[in-house]
Amino acid sequence: MRRRSLPLLLVVAVLAAACSESDLVLRDDRLVRPEPEIPAGEVLTDPDDVTELALEDLRTYWSRTMVEVYDIEFRPLAGGYVPYGPRSPLPACGPDPVTYDQIAENALYCPAEDLIAWDRENLIPALQERFGSLTVGLVMAHEFAHAVQARAGVRGATVTLELQADCFAGAWVDDVDDRIPTFHTGADALDSAVGGLLELRDSLGVPGYATTAHGSGFDRVSAFQQGYEEGPAACATYADEPPAVVAIPFGSPTDQATGGNLPLDELLEPLVADLESFYAALFAEQDEVWDPVDGFEVIDPADGALACGDEEISGGELELAAFYCVADDTAYMDGEDLIPALAEIGDFAFGGELARIYAFAAQDQLGIDPTDEVVAGLHADCLTGTFAAAEFRRTIPEQRLVLSPGDLDEIIIAFLTFGGEAEASAFERTAAFRAGFVDGADPCRALVD
Repeated sequence: MRRRSLPLLLVVAVLAAACSESDLVLRDDRLVRPEPEIPAGEVLTDPDDVTELALEDLRTYWSRTMVEVYDIEFRPLAGGYVPYGPRSPLPACGPDPVTYDQIAENALYCPAEDLIAWDRENLIPALQERFGSLTVGLVMAHEFAHAVQARAGVRGATVTLELQADCFAGAWVDDVDDRIPTFHTGADALDSAVGGLLELRDSLGVPGYATTAHGSGFDRVSAFQQGYEEGPAACATYADEPPAVVAIPFGSPTDQATGGNLPLDELLEPLVADLESFYAALFAEQDEVWDPVDGFEVIDPADGALACGDEEISGGELELAAFYCVADDTAYMDGEDLIPALAEIGDFAFGGELARIYAFAAQDQLGIDPTDEVVAGLHADCLTGTFAAAEFRRTIPEQRLVLSPGDLDEIIIAFLTFGGEAEASAFERTAAFRAGFVDGADPCRALVD
């Protein structure tokens, strides 16, 4: 995040490892083996088995889905599915030889040879260990989607094609959930998939219009969630109606040098001013009058219990706490552990948490009192998304701050890092935040109506 006075990947082209559609054959000096029979009802953890199971199901999925979405039959990949590594034969892709350094820790669809390949030694095992089987399947689904695009003749900017592939991957993840236990989409698995997509985002400052752009973490997670929620038909619209992207370049050398982050002592005052101005405008749109929040206080849990009206909050309960006290109209946040941890993620991790506290204040002023704490939290996440969109689009009256590259990713990272028993999953929180960012306050109201 930066003051308004300032001027404004891992690229998963994953070479999907698998087998050929026929018996064992020698192709381009590579031994390509057929897929083994893998029991669909068994939960697999071996990276090779997980990869092959995903590709087997993806062929089945697109054999029926291609007709539904594009009204054409799915044609098997001529080059098959090719695993590789630093000590194994590399796939051919076009006229020039490929070196391992060029495609290390990667996966990709090669249109010239119509094949999917992946680094089975240094990519897939690492993804399996860090993020789990669902993320390995997601990577394969992304690459398979590029083969689908080639068959459907889809054209567009690189970032549009990459986000559409993420969207198609989300549609497959939703479809496979009930059928194959290995890819069950429980809350932890979906949160891990979000973490995997953040790992694969473009470097900060790569704009969406760059020829190699795949999108920011927020862009990629948003596309994945749209496919998961709305299905493959929604993804197919990307060719004619490309999704808006939030991947932006740094606005100045100073912005780039700081990674787009302001020190918190310089951030707080203009952030509070923007929040107050945002909510005043939002309430005015609803014929309501916003009453400014009385204050913001940083607390030290070691100081003991905190009184909030008739309630006393113990020191232990204050650890990593961020909340709005209705009785004294004040926002509180743990300054010993939470604020430093948020600052380590980035300035808008802190900014988003403070914006969320303001959303709880807005709930109180509007008389919104959800009996379910999870719903109340999702409503606050949604309103935080609406605020972030106003900052991004510069629509706040007398706006003081402007989002920098990576700010929206910081929100999602904070969701993955912090949460409690009364919180929804990071995947659900991201979906609520995204709804507010994309569609404004209407979907937020729908959560509590």
